[in-house]
Amino acid sequence: MEDKFNFDVFLSHNSKDKPAVENIARLLRDVYNLKAWLDKWNLVPGEAGQEALEDALDESQTFAVFLGPSGIGPWENEEMRSAIEDRIKDPDRRVIPVLLPGAPDNKDLKLPRFLRRTTWVDFRSGLEDKEALYQLYCGITGQVPGDRGSSAPPKTPTSADWHLAHPYPMPPNFTGRMEEQKMLDD
Repeated sequence: MEDKFNFDVFLSHNSKDKPAVENIARLLRDVYNLKAWLDKWNLVPGEAGQEALEDALDESQTFAVFLGPSGIGPWENEEMRSAIEDRIKDPDRRVIPVLLPGAPDNKDLKLPRFLRRTTWVDFRSGLEDKEALYQLYCGITGQVPGDRGSSAPPKTPTSADWHLAHPYPMPPNFTGRMEEQKMLDD
């Protein structure tokens, strides 16, 4: 995060989706050590909320716009449009659509016009989706996710692989190559 920003991400959401968004905010904080701006966490009771929202938008590097079963709320719509305007002025600021459980499937999904061309993060399979959380982290930090897995069958470990990767003894049913095992132990 650059010095001019106090928050890694502003979490814009429909108030009906707040529990799900708060769960994701905690995961971003606890797993990736990111500082998220969430109204419930940052608005001071009794103070003017609109000015605080405007300040938070200015102080956030990235904007996550959450779309759940209730659609985009009226304040969320204003926050999203302000974030898109900021993105136009500064292309390093990202606006990430995030689909929550209960959001429409792809054929019925209607993203706002200016979000359609951006890559979204999909939590529709559940808030515990670690890959979706990682994708969101990459979007917030501006990183390419890369290849985190392989469809190739797992390699059968050799005695050398086992010994180097595991600090405990070989399994009792492992047989053969005792000379090689002894060389590795030396």
